[in-house]
Amino acid sequence: MRLTGLDQYIEQVRAEWENIGVAVTVVQGSEALNVKGFGVREFGQTARIDGHTRFQIGSTTKAFAAAALGMLVDEAKIGWDDPVINYLPGFQLQDPALTRRLTIRDAVAHRSGISHNVYPFLGIMDLDEAVRQLRYVAAQGAFRDSFVYSNLMYAVTAQIVEAASGCTWHEFVKCRFLQPLEMTRSGTSPLEFWDRKFVTPTYLGSAPAGQAGIDDAGDPNVAMPHGRDACGSVAVLPWQNYDNAAPAGSLVSSAADMATWMIANLNAGRFEGRQLLSKETLQELHAAQNQHVGAPPFPFEGSPMSYAMGWWRTQYRGFTCLVHSGGMIGSPAFVALLPDLKVGVTVLANSSHPDDTLFHKSIVFRAFDCLLGAPPHDWGKEFLDRARKTQHQAQEEEERLQGSRQRNSAPSRSVEQYAGLYDDATGASGHVRLQAKNGQLTLSFAGEGTYCASLEHWQHDVFRLRSSRTIDEVLGPQFVDFKLAASGEIKSMSAFGATFRH
Repeated sequence: MRLTGLDQYIEQVRAEWENIGVAVTVVQGSEALNVKGFGVREFGQTARIDGHTRFQIGSTTKAFAAAALGMLVDEAKIGWDDPVINYLPGFQLQDPALTRRLTIRDAVAHRSGISHNVYPFLGIMDLDEAVRQLRYVAAQGAFRDSFVYSNLMYAVTAQIVEAASGCTWHEFVKCRFLQPLEMTRSGTSPLEFWDRKFVTPTYLGSAPAGQAGIDDAGDPNVAMPHGRDACGSVAVLPWQNYDNAAPAGSLVSSAADMATWMIANLNAGRFEGRQLLSKETLQELHAAQNQHVGAPPFPFEGSPMSYAMGWWRTQYRGFTCLVHSGGMIGSPAFVALLPDLKVGVTVLANSSHPDDTLFHKSIVFRAFDCLLGAPPHDWGKEFLDRARKTQHQAQEEEERLQGSRQRNSAPSRSVEQYAGLYDDATGASGHVRLQAKNGQLTLSFAGEGTYCASLEHWQHDVFRLRSSRTIDEVLGPQFVDFKLAASGEIKSMSAFGATFRH
């Protein structure tokens, strides 16, 4: 049997990594060889994960978003090298020349040089408001000569699809991909499967209803995300709404459904006799578009690496390899293809780790090795050792950060004087409120369930945000720096790469 021992290996790796649950699907040609679930849907519950358990799949959504554009290219409704403003006349970047030159290909290959500030995703706003943020974001890299990952650039593709097709991005993806591929357990938003009160309204937010679990879902066969608190205890997390940048990461799917998606990608855009994408367009989606991606990570060192459109492109054991991860908090995902061999693997998990993709890769590469007839390799142990090293390095960095802190300094104003409403220069995030209570400052964005954190005095007029381990793991240490006017009043604060006026 081609995958003999794989199930036992996955269970072993899951135990070693203390992973709550995982679903895996392996395809070859037009056949799903293995679709299995391991572990439980929610910590403390007995319901098992299976091949039909729903997960949020994060940035693996980007391949669907690029393919949606590919369909419109096949229909001659758009062109890869058409400027975005041809379809979105109101589109605006900080640089007028870049606004005119930016093409659809640039947007989906991360060639714009522009990323995004994270704070718009912490406040409640719709997709149009989120995309509007791009006009205020300064370039971090050279246009077409750098790799700057941008979720907001993918958000722009939703507006392009709607302008060119007359359908919303959600309607288009459902009708043109999910239904033809018989992805009956999939959807384009978590709000299709949950009452809004059980889903965070923003990134790094909280569910308005408080704690959510599988029994609160419309269908209990869902995987709850999990993290760990500062003491290492398992915490059940809610699903997260990412609809304001939907093409960047809003899809929901299952291991079984991802099998048909991989099959279409491995068979020249065909599924069960139906041509979803032309062979030429699929080749373009998989082709290298951006070579400026930096050094390849282990175990791809020495192999060429680039970004295609919705996929990273590299090599594994001499074969072309297409991969992409998804990083929804507590629900990491990984999809990998060997197109030359028509082999693909999807790994969906409901536990976060210091480096989410290492756990997934340990399963993906073991499955690849089985199908390639390569000698068995304990990828699980090797990647776990690397994850522990990464965690140790993060602890050392925190110690260095703490060592540089001027602990005997004091804030120049009382806690109450920092409190009040702050507005960012764009006005898009709404009010950010700082409240003082019992000598403690808290920061929150407007709306129930949005991001909220306490402020720990760091040094002088600088405070550190403390909400949970999550923010440090996702964004790194975050600080709030207050500026005073000549009169001594609080003038503004800097946070999340933006300035908020008092």
